[in-house]
Formats: sequence, C-alpha cells, structure tokens
Amino acid sequence: MVLHWLHQLPDLAILAIVLVVVTAMAMLAPQFSRRALRLGESKEREDAAFDGYKAVASMIGVVLAFSLVQANGVLRSIEVVVVKEAAAISTVDRVLLRIGRPELAELRPALAAYARSIVEDEWPLLAEGKRNPATDDAFIAISKPARSVTPADARQQAMYNELLRNLDDVADLREETLAATDEGLPSFFWITVSGLLVVGVGLAALSGAGLSRAVGLAAPATAIGLLLAFVIIVDQPFEGETSVKPAAIEKMLVVIARRT
Repeated sequence: MVLHWLHQLPDLAILAIVLVVVTAMAMLAPQFSRRALRLGESKEREDAAFDGYKAVASMIGVVLAFSLVQANGVLRSIEVVVVKEAAAISTVDRVLLRIGRPELAELRPALAAYARSIVEDEWPLLAEGKRNPATDDAFIAISKPARSVTPADARQQAMYNELLRNLDDVADLREETLAATDEGLPSFFWITVSGLLVVGVGLAALSGAGLSRAVGLAAPATAIGLLLAFVIIVDQPFEGETSVKPAAIEKMLVVIARRT
C-alpha cells in the first residue's frame, strides 16, 4: 500500500514527494490535454474549467484541514493514554515497595520486565495492529501473585486496594492503546480525497496553458499538497517518524530502577 510505504520515509521526504507530485500534476495537466487530447483553445471553456478547479481545490482544502485536526487530535489523545499508563505502572511499583510485604516487593523486577516488554516487544507490533502474547504473560506474572496476598492490617489494606486499582488501570490503559491501532482515517476518506483530486486535475487539464494560468493552477495545488502531506504524516498513530512513542514508559523505567 502506498500509504504504508510513505510511512517508512522521513517526514521531510513525505512532504517533498507529495508536494512535487500534486503540484506537477496540476501544472502539467493543461500540456497533456493540448498535446495528447489535442484540445484547441477556447477561452469560455478554459475560464469555466478554471473556476471549477478553484471551487474543487477549496473543497479539498476544507476536507484536508478538518481531517488534519482530527488525525492530530487522535495522536495527542493516545500520547496522553501512554503517559497515564506509565504513571500507573510507577504507582504499582511504589506500592509494591512500600506496602511492607516481601512477597510483593519481590514482584518489582517482574513489573519492570513487563514495562520493558511493552517498549521492546509489543510497541513495534502496534504499527501492524498486533499485540504481543509474551507481554500478556508478563502482566499475568505480576497480577496473579499480587492478587493472592492478604493484607495484615488496615494500613496494608488501604495500600493493597490502591495496588489493585492501579493494576486494573495498567491493564485497561494498555488495552486502550492497543485499540487505538485502528484509529487511522477510514478508507472512504482516502477514496473521497482521491476522487476530488482526479476531478481537480481533470479541470486543470481543461483550464488552458500559459505562464499566468500555470501559476494559478500551481498555487492551490501546492497548498493542497502541504495539507495532504501533513494528513499522511499524522494519519497512522503508530507508523512513521511522527507517531506515538513509548518515551513516557522508558522514562518511568529509569525512575523505578532508582527507587529505593
């Protein structure tokens, strides 16, 4: 798929490719119609086509601008979930250490192993919408023994309740992150944009040649290319250079390694 291939490239490369392709299509379309289709000059046809081209370009710009805001909002919301997940893991580690039960304190290395599994094993799979079974097992290795402990007094009971609550949060937030792998723009959006681009290029082909007309065609096409490139860059939250990274969890691992 073209979008998947583009996401393997740096953001600047995506921007350059999309910008050049969209602008070149609009500028070269009149030459194609004159040489390949052998259309003669007609001021009435060219002016009508150019007016239609500007209207379609405006429509594409509105659709892309709205979609860019939506896609960027999804990206930021997932980043917030990852930060919350890191905070919940850190809280679990703190309670394991301070509750005063050796059998719970001994679970801290397993918790760190679980967090590392998210970063190293599962995160690369998120671009394909997959989960890592080994990460599931790593969480069970913490949750199951932690839930089998009986608190000795009221203080331990309060901390134990906090531990269980945050273990549930850790599980829920991970599932929320996994569910977000399908948060890209739907396929009908790309079909619609592609259709509008085809209509725009068709109208550009009928708009007539000449330097002034070429500039008039290139300016909206360049704006559309910029918006389209930015939408592509942020569309898939776990693909490409601009994507959700597990930085918050990596920082949390450093914190819990130093916690005593």
